[in-house]
Amino acid sequence: PPQPQPQKELKPVREVVIPLPSASVLKRAEKYKNLVAKYSGATDIEPALVYAIMHTESSFNPLARSAIPAFGLMQIVPGSAGVDVAMEIYGERRVFEPDYLFNAENNIQAGSTYLKILYFRYLRKIENPESRLYCAIAAYNTGAGNVARAFSGGTSLGKAVPIINGLPPKQVYDTLIAKLPYDETKKYLKKVVDRRNSYLQVEI
Repeated sequence: PPQPQPQKELKPVREVVIPLPSASVLKRAEKYKNLVAKYSGATDIEPALVYAIMHTESSFNPLARSAIPAFGLMQIVPGSAGVDVAMEIYGERRVFEPDYLFNAENNIQAGSTYLKILYFRYLRKIENPESRLYCAIAAYNTGAGNVARAFSGGTSLGKAVPIINGLPPKQVYDTLIAKLPYDETKKYLKKVVDRRNSYLQVEI
């Protein structure tokens, strides 16, 4: 007689719920559709990430200003990220004036360019694209040195990158959430990752 076959162990089903942006948020985002397409294409940064950063940084308010101060849609800090961006775009050290950064096109170009600098230059030795994405998002808020600190205890990317490359992306994300120096950046990373996933699901 045929022998009974062992039953296969059923794997648990994981359900993921992605809240989509509201209609009012999408309407604000749509104002910048052409600019996001232009500068995400020029920098090889995906549009969903640019939208997620804008949403989190300014709620699509082109005149937003923080106490740091940071300016505009993607909240560029003139004396830090702005200097890197100026060198990339204009080939010279320049501190952008607020009026420059309150211009939507200038700001989206600057924010996309800074993401390019982080992802393709400062963090280029992180091998897994997903791990590098998480680190770039955190670095946009707090700087690459503080990202390194979450893994190695110091600000040297040279010491942190081998540790990052030895971890799966989920563990890289969990380590950033647990060990980034500032709670603000931990919350920022989670918001941007969740919103990026949302913007990947919608057409603007």
